[in-house]
Amino acid sequence: MTKIEEEKTMFAMRIKKSEKEELKELYKDMGLDLSTAVNLFFKQSLLENGLPFQPMRKKQDR
Repeated sequence: MTKIEEEKTMFAMRIKKSEKEELKELYKDMGLDLSTAVNLFFKQSLLENGLPFQPMRKKQDR
């Protein structure tokens, strides 16, 4: 069986260096690298037809 792979493209973004290191460690513990985790997020976004979670603002103390 031959698997046809789609052409891929680069995607770059800026995040805080400390957050990147935390995320790399988090995903490493899950058996993933950062690129795979981001790809999972994008694929799930396509399946959900939006963000794969419901964004909410934090409750403000009144």
